[in-house]
Amino acid sequence: MEKNKTFLIFLILFLAVVLSGCLSLEDEYENSIFSFKIHENWTVVDVTNKDTLAGLKPVGTNTTLIDITTTDVSPQELVESYIKNYSQKDPDFEIIENRPVTVDGKEGIKLVYKMRPKGAEDLNSSYYISSLIAFSKNNNTYIISSVEVSNHDYQTMVEPAMNKVSSTIKIKGYFN
Repeated sequence: MEKNKTFLIFLILFLAVVLSGCLSLEDEYENSIFSFKIHENWTVVDVTNKDTLAGLKPVGTNTTLIDITTTDVSPQELVESYIKNYSQKDPDFEIIENRPVTVDGKEGIKLVYKMRPKGAEDLNSSYYISSLIAFSKNNNTYIISSVEVSNHDYQTMVEPAMNKVSSTIKIKGYFN
C-alpha cells in the first residue's frame, strides 16, 4: 500500500511540473506537406501568406521569428540572390556562414549573415543576425529562414530552433 501511495504522489508531482511548463516535452508538428520537431518553448503559428507553409515563435511572444516557405528558385540561386540584395542594401552586410548542409536526405545550403539595424548610423552599434537554410525535394525548394535578431537572441533562441527544425524536417511525397 505504501508503494502505491508513493507512486501516486510521484505521478501527481510529475503531472504538476509538466502542466506548469517547468518541464517541456518535445512536440512535433505535421501537416499535409511536412513534419518536424518543435524546439522546446517554441510554438507553430497560423500563417496567412500563401507562400509561407509554417511559422514558429517562442512561447509567450507575439513575433514569428522563423518561417518555412517554398519557391521554384534553386537553393543556389536563392542564396546568391540574398547575398546580392543584402550586400547592395547594407554596406555592413557580412556573411558569417555559407556552407552545404543535408536536410531530409537532400543537399542544401545554409547562409548566416549579419547586418546593421535599420537606421543605425553608429559604427559601434550592435548588429543583427539572420539565416536561411534552403534545400530542394520533390521539385520544390524549401526555405527555413529567420528574421533579423540581435546576436545574443540568435545564438540563444533562434539558432537552436532553426537547428531543430532543419535536422528533423521530413517532406512528404511520393518521389523522395
